[in-house]
Amino acid sequence: MITQAADAFKMIEDPGLKNKPNLMLGMMEYYVTVANKTKDTPNDYWDPATQDMDRRPIGYYVNEFDASYSTSSPAYTGAAKGFPAGDLNWFPELKVKWLAGENLAENVLRLRPFDGTPESYLMAQIRADTTANGGIPEGRVYELEGGKIYLNTESFYVEKEYTFRMRSSNNQKAIIYQYPTGTGDNPQDPPGYLLRTRGGDIILEGIAITGYYEPGDDPANGVFDQLYTVGGTFLRTDGEGASIILKDCIFSNVSGQVIRTEASTKKIEVEDCIFANLGALSTSNFGAGKGIDLRASTCDSLILINNTFVNYIDRPIRHYNFSNPLAGTGNIGYGLFDHNTFVNGMGFHGLLSLGNVGEEIVITNNLFVDAFAAGEDSTDQTRTAEWANTGEQYANGNNRMAWIFAAPNDTTRWVVDHNYYAVSAAGQSFFDKYPEIGVGEPLSNYIKSALGAQAADAFKMIEDPGLKNKPNLMLGMMEYYVTVANKTKDTPNDYWDPATQDMDRRPIGYYVNEFDASYSTSSPAYTGAAKGFPAGDLNWFPELKKLWLEGGTVGVDDEPVIKNEFVLEQNYPNPFNPTTSIRYQLPKASNVTITVYNSLGQEVAKLVNNELQSAGVHTITWNAKDNYGKSVASGIYFYQLKSSDLVLTKKMILLK
Repeated sequence: MITQAADAFKMIEDPGLKNKPNLMLGMMEYYVTVANKTKDTPNDYWDPATQDMDRRPIGYYVNEFDASYSTSSPAYTGAAKGFPAGDLNWFPELKVKWLAGENLAENVLRLRPFDGTPESYLMAQIRADTTANGGIPEGRVYELEGGKIYLNTESFYVEKEYTFRMRSSNNQKAIIYQYPTGTGDNPQDPPGYLLRTRGGDIILEGIAITGYYEPGDDPANGVFDQLYTVGGTFLRTDGEGASIILKDCIFSNVSGQVIRTEASTKKIEVEDCIFANLGALSTSNFGAGKGIDLRASTCDSLILINNTFVNYIDRPIRHYNFSNPLAGTGNIGYGLFDHNTFVNGMGFHGLLSLGNVGEEIVITNNLFVDAFAAGEDSTDQTRTAEWANTGEQYANGNNRMAWIFAAPNDTTRWVVDHNYYAVSAAGQSFFDKYPEIGVGEPLSNYIKSALGAQAADAFKMIEDPGLKNKPNLMLGMMEYYVTVANKTKDTPNDYWDPATQDMDRRPIGYYVNEFDASYSTSSPAYTGAAKGFPAGDLNWFPELKKLWLEGGTVGVDDEPVIKNEFVLEQNYPNPFNPTTSIRYQLPKASNVTITVYNSLGQEVAKLVNNELQSAGVHTITWNAKDNYGKSVASGIYFYQLKSSDLVLTKKMILLK
C-alpha cells in the first residue's frame, strides 16, 4: 500500500487550461485577513466586487469555458492506457477512443510481410523481439499489414503473466499461411500450432489464418500435396488460467480444431469470426474437424457472438471426456451462443457438445442450414458412441443423438429461443437416399426437460433461406463415410480421393472476399430473432448489425414494455464490457433508486439515487470501466430498481 500511495498523485507544472476563470484570490485573501480564518463571518464585510470568485454567467460555461490543456503536459498521456487525465469531454476525439475501449499506451511493433528471407517469417520476427526484450514487452501489439501475406514456420509459446496481441493494421485481413518448416523430421510439413499458451492470454483481431500453404496445391489439376500436410490446431492452452479473445478473424483448414484447451481457461470469447474447412481426411479422421475443443477442461465463460461456422466435419464445440464420459468434464460456468450461423457441417458427433455445464447456458438467435448434414442415425455405433454422457439411448442400446447436448444436472438455467434451422435440397437428397438417416432433433431430452414448455419454441424449422454465396454441401464426403468407410472413423486416407470425396474446400481468399452468408429477406429467419433482427451472424447484414449494437429494435417487438406496470428489463448487451444499458418503465411518477451489487451483496454503484422520475420508459447506462473511480472485476452482478411500491432485481455479467 505504501508503494501505491507514492504513485497515487503526481505534481506537475501548470498544464495551461485553455479558457478558465481566474483563481479566486480575493476570496482567499478575505478569509485570511478579514475573516481571520473563521467560517461564519457576516457577509456585510464581504465585497463581491473584489472578494468573490471570478463568477462568469451561464452563457460563458455554455459557449466559452474550455478546460483542455497543453498536449506537452505529462497529464496529457498520464491517465490509464495513455489517455489524458481529467475530464475527457475537453478532448472529444480521445473520448470516443476511450469509450471504444482503445489503449493509447499500446506498444505497437509492425511486422513486415514475407519477403523471401528467413528473417521475415512471422514467428522469426516475433521471436527476435521477445529475445531482445526478455519476453513480450509491456503493452506490445504485433501489427500485421492488412491485405498482405505472412508465412509461419514455428509455434510460439505465451508464458503465464504475458499477453500476446496480434492484429491487422487496417480493415483488411492480414493472411497467415502455416508453411513448411524446412527443418526436422518432417520439413515438408507446416507447424502443428500457431500459438501455445502456458497460462498467458491471447488476443487476435483482423487476422486470417490457414493451416497449410494453399498456393502449393492445384485442385483443378488434381494436385493436393500440401493438403496432406495440414496441421492439427492453431491455438492451444497448456497451462491454467489463460483467456483467448478472437475478433474479426478467419480460421481455415485444420485437421483437428482451431482452439484446443488442455487446461482450465478463464474465458474464451469469439466475436465476428469465420471458422471454415474444419477437418481433413488427408491427415485425420471423421472425429476431427472442430471449432473449439475444450477437451475435458473447465472454462469459466464461453462466449460466441456473431460468428459463422462453415464446412466442418465434426463439432463446432466439443467438451467431452472421451476416456470416461460418465466421469464428465470440468464445467462451462457460463455459456452464450448468440447470433451465430452454422452451415454445411456433417456434425459427425453433434453440433454443440457441451459436457458438464454450470450456472447458465444461453443459446439464442442462431441459424442452422445443413448444420447437422450427416443426420441422425440410430444404427451408427461409430457416431452415437460420443453421446455417452447424456444417459439417453435408443431401443437398440445406442446413445441417442441430438445436435445440442450436455451432461444432465438439476441446477443449470437454460435459455434457448429464437433459433431457426433448415435443410437444403442437397441435404434432403442425402436423407432420401439413406432412409435410416434423418434430420434429427436439435435438443437432447435433458435440455428439453429443463426448458419445459419453452422447448417447443426453442427451434423452428423453415425452408432453406438461400444463403447468397456459400460452398457446396460435402455430399461426396458424406457418401464416402456411408459407402466406402462403412460407417467407421479411422479409414486409411489412401482410400479417400480429395478430388471427389472432400468438402468444397475453398481457399482463404474466398472467405476473405467472396463468402456471403446473408439470405433472403422473405425468410422467416430474417425478422425472427429477438427484437425483430435476423437470426444468425449479423455481420452479413451490416446496417442491421449497427442498429443491434446501438441497442435498437426492428419489427413487431419494438414495444416490449407492458403498460401500467413497473418493468425492469434485462440489461443489454449481456454479457457486456464495459458498458451496458438498463431499461425500465414506471407506471406513475416515482422516486427511484437503481443500485448495482456484486455477488456478495456489496454495493458497487448507485446509478440513480432516489430521484423523482416521470411515468414512462427510462434508460440508464452503466460504464463499469469508469465506475466512479472504483475498480470493477469480471463477474456476476445484480442491478436493483427500488421505489416506494416495490423492488425488482435482475442479474448481469461483466466479462473483460
